[in-house]
Amino acid sequence: AAGLIPAEDAEMLDEAWVLATRVRNAVMLVRGRPGDTFPSDPREMTAVGRYLGYGPGHVGDMLDDYRRITRRARAVVEERFYGAAT
Repeated sequence: AAGLIPAEDAEMLDEAWVLATRVRNAVMLVRGRPGDTFPSDPREMTAVGRYLGYGPGHVGDMLDDYRRITRRARAVVEERFYGAAT
C-alpha cells in the first residue's frame, strides 16, 4: 500500500471491490451474459447466492451483506474523494 489513505479505508474499498467482482462473475455464470445488477428472477438470485456461498433461503442475507459492504465503501469514497462527512 502506498499509504495514501488509512489502511482501514483501503481494506473497506478492497472488500467492496472484491464483492462487486464476485457478484458480476456470479451473474455472468448464472445468466450466461454480463450484468452489473442482481437478477430479478428468484431462481437466478438463488443461484447467484449459492455461488457467493449463501445457502438456500439466505438470499436476503446476501443482499443485506452486499448493501452493508457497499454502503460503507461509498462512505469512504465520499469522505476521501469529495470531503463529505459521514
